Amino acid sequence: MKKIGIGLDLGGTTMLATAVSEDGRILKQEIRETPAREKAKIILRSIVDLLRLVENWSLSENLEIVGIGLGLPGLVNFTTGVVELMPNFPKMRGFPIIDELKKYFDYKLFYENDASAALLGEYRFGAGKGVDDLICFTIGTGIGGAVLIDGKLLRGPEGFAGELGHITLDPDGPLCGCGNRGCLEALASSSAIVRRAKEIISEGKIKTLLSNYLEREEELNASIIAEEANKGDLLAQKVYEETGKWLGIAIGSLANIFNIYLFLIGGGVASAGDVLFKPMIDETFKRAMPGIREKIKIDRFKLGDNAGVIGASTLPFYAD
Repeated sequence: MKKIGIGLDLGGTTMLATAVSEDGRILKQEIRETPAREKAKIILRSIVDLLRLVENWSLSENLEIVGIGLGLPGLVNFTTGVVELMPNFPKMRGFPIIDELKKYFDYKLFYENDASAALLGEYRFGAGKGVDDLICFTIGTGIGGAVLIDGKLLRGPEGFAGELGHITLDPDGPLCGCGNRGCLEALASSSAIVRRAKEIISEGKIKTLLSNYLEREEELNASIIAEEANKGDLLAQKVYEETGKWLGIAIGSLANIFNIYLFLIGGGVASAGDVLFKPMIDETFKRAMPGIREKIKIDRFKLGDNAGVIGASTLPFYAD
């Protein structure tokens, strides 16, 4: 009987559940919108229902489920399994998510921060394969981060280490979902990109096609802004140049702190391409010290949006 792991990647906008083989191949995937603003019990029910779909398919295919792996955003205490903070899930704080999930499933449960799960996916099967020291960012609704040193995740006592999206870069900057001001997440996430674009549009100093979206009351998102930036829209390019610089400041600083050379960027914002990566790389090299900057490589996830769920799904195969 073929062995598989079932995994969940819980995002602020969508959640993925997947059945994955030990060698990282996706056999089945389900996706649905995340009710991130709802009560904890409603979010739990959505997670359970999604995992059930993959579980039932796996059993119908006569596959052996070795365990369930979860990639969870924010701070979930490794000792208690309780949500300490999920910035994009305001009603999840204090919720014992692991104990609650155990009521529905008899399999062994494993969990990591969602960015850590993505890093493990890339480390085992993607752009980080064979590299024992690397840092990753997942840039979407929020910004997740993870650090791998000597082939081991940097976790900290409660598993909270690696929250790179909450590095303070501008002490007087915009309010972040974590309650701080000027976090990287508040400056460079997809939400921040949209906010900044609207701010510049309201100033009225740069002509832009993006103003049409606001006039028609159509939804403006980071993907649309990236598309217009790549077409030459000056305002959209300015937004992505600012975003890239903030990320470059963070990456250069982390390179100096950890002496790590490989940085992997995933999430929807990474698909913007050169309008993001060029200012990000330029700023990184300005900030990193000589002797370090020359060795830095910044690359996109090879597994794309599936990095997190592949990493989560294969957690049962790599458990100590």
